[in-house]
Amino acid sequence: MQSVSKRHYIAGALWMVLAGLLFVAVAVIVRHLGSDLPAVEAAFIRYVFGLLILIPVLLRMNWRRVMNENLRLYAYRGFAHGIAVMLWFFAMARIPIAEVTAIGYTTPIFTTLGAILIFRERVRFRRVIAIIIGFVGMLILLRPGLITIDNGSMAQLKPPPALPFHSC
Repeated sequence: MQSVSKRHYIAGALWMVLAGLLFVAVAVIVRHLGSDLPAVEAAFIRYVFGLLILIPVLLRMNWRRVMNENLRLYAYRGFAHGIAVMLWFFAMARIPIAEVTAIGYTTPIFTTLGAILIFRERVRFRRVIAIIIGFVGMLILLRPGLITIDNGSMAQLKPPPALPFHSC
């Protein structure tokens, strides 16, 4: 008989695989629909399906823990997430998926910058170098000055600063 903790690891890994597959499915569907479906409607449909998946969890949840002094923070986080998802869908319909994904990888850069500016977190030299290298990589990808940065790229650049608030 397997230990309980090993079963939890396997279940966690399977949930992560399922989440990855669903994330790819959303990206493919949004890309396929292109600009035929407005980003706001695509985000609404995404949230409806997400709610359907989460109903069993929501029914078993301890709501007293949610309805505390952090309710305003939850509301801000939800608002930031909604805007970020709409902009992501907008970008997904207008620029290549590889570019959307690569720009999305700038989230740790903005998360670290947010921690420095908002929480006055101290960072070591190697992290500063990593931020600079990541930012240079993003500039290489976008090639400002060599090509015009279109609305899709700009839309994808908008979510990363908001993502730290919805990925907490």
